[in-house]
Amino acid sequence: MNKVVLLVASAVLSTSVMAESNLITPADISQEAQTDMYSAITDYNKCMMQNRLEYHQKGAQVANVADKTLQACEPHLDTLDEVLAANNVDDGLRQNMVKKMRSRAATKLMSAVMQSMAGQAAAAANAQVAQ
Repeated sequence: MNKVVLLVASAVLSTSVMAESNLITPADISQEAQTDMYSAITDYNKCMMQNRLEYHQKGAQVANVADKTLQACEPHLDTLDEVLAANNVDDGLRQNMVKKMRSRAATKLMSAVMQSMAGQAAAAANAQVAQ
């Protein structure tokens, strides 16, 4: 009985080790694919910074600017996902990487929006006090 349990346990362990050894990460892809991956990431980050000045323009609807920015930049995440998928990067790693990029950018964008709104409110309050 103990031998059967040990045999089953070792089979399960060896299967999980084999599955992990076949796990392809972004570090395992070719240099050219890594360059494409980093290019998509850089393009996404640049895109997220593109509309920053619009947040501070008088009368700008910061929520609309943020929405426009997120929509405009989404194709860069699609490109990242495609590069990783084409190079057989593990689906879980690939999806998690794209999800984290989107989440971090949205958090930074929300911070910028809140700072802009606070700045506009402070400027309006100062203008009223000055009058």
